[in-house]
Amino acid sequence: MAGVLEGITILDLSRLIAGPYAAMALADLGARVIKVEALAGDDGRHLGPPFLQGSSVLFHSSNRGKESIALDVRKPAGREVLHRLLRRAQVVLHNFRAGFVEQHDLTYDALRAVQPEIIYAAVSAFGEDGEYRLRPAVDSVVQGAAGAFFASGEAGDDPIRIGLPVVDVTCGMCGAFGILAAIMHWRQTGRGQRVETVLVDTMFNLMATRVAEYALEGREPARALNLPLAAPSRHFRAGDGRWFNVSVVNDDAFARFCAVISRPEWVADPRYASNSARVAHRPEMAAALAEVFAARPAAQWVDAFSAADLPCGPINTVAEAMADPVLAARFTTHPALPGLPQIPHPARLSEGMPGPTRTAPPPRLGQHSAALLEELGFGPEEVGRLVRERVVRLAEDALAEDA
Repeated sequence: MAGVLEGITILDLSRLIAGPYAAMALADLGARVIKVEALAGDDGRHLGPPFLQGSSVLFHSSNRGKESIALDVRKPAGREVLHRLLRRAQVVLHNFRAGFVEQHDLTYDALRAVQPEIIYAAVSAFGEDGEYRLRPAVDSVVQGAAGAFFASGEAGDDPIRIGLPVVDVTCGMCGAFGILAAIMHWRQTGRGQRVETVLVDTMFNLMATRVAEYALEGREPARALNLPLAAPSRHFRAGDGRWFNVSVVNDDAFARFCAVISRPEWVADPRYASNSARVAHRPEMAAALAEVFAARPAAQWVDAFSAADLPCGPINTVAEAMADPVLAARFTTHPALPGLPQIPHPARLSEGMPGPTRTAPPPRLGQHSAALLEELGFGPEEVGRLVRERVVRLAEDALAEDA
């Protein structure tokens, strides 16, 4: 199956998660993605355990469907190879800091001089302008700087990091969106442009209600286990010790909720008669519900709330979620990666999106170096010189060093 981005070539110079995820999403749509890695490989290859086939599962989660050339772009000969690749590409993507791209002639203006129609996609932590432009940062640093450590938990808790790379993955999705828009513009006009995706902007978008709460009310937003926008809307412990989640988002739903828990009088109770009142009285409601929910096991509460058409579900461990046959059916498998579930992109097309089972597995470091150099017109002697001068690394070199 041909992808909707067939004929588009993307040079992915990015590392870790945000940039690689964006490029992988475009590979899922049929783009040819050439991953330009340092001679030691993308840092993400080495973060773990666990590892599969010599690379971390973090690397596997963001790099399927790509070719790999190991290239030192800091050296003039390396940039010459990059320029030859660039002349065949429509998009170049990186997450280098501004100082690095300026030092090594990798700015938009420098690469546009080589390929005037290039779409130049840059991922940065705090933006490429401003006082923080050179600060190193990763997901957790951005979460902390944006105030997200105080978005979870309850009053008095220590700061809590969201325990997932939520900024990186979401930024990757947003980056793919921006690049797709630039490709559409290029197809309409023939002009490339610069696309910037910023980690802290991603975090602030996720925190939009908290930002607005502080801006409009001039106070630090209240911490809550769940968003304090509706009540009850959180997880509770049932009588068997297991947890479940239930959410009530309007007054009609609250009436159904009260019928399930046998508290019909709550519907007219001034403390609970409106959502704003329920939000204001969250703590006392939660305390009362703790006693109510102790009467039955979690599965019975989930069944009862489901029958009442209320959003609810169990609080699973990862093992329990993957043992659920309905949830497990969301995963696919790849014959070259036995035992590793493949997670499709959340947005799926009925046509023009081959999907992870028909996409090549993540490449070995330098797996395609030799073939790409030949495609670019480098002869055997030139390739040998580039290898000897540590400009390029071939897959055989990587295998020998990793053995």
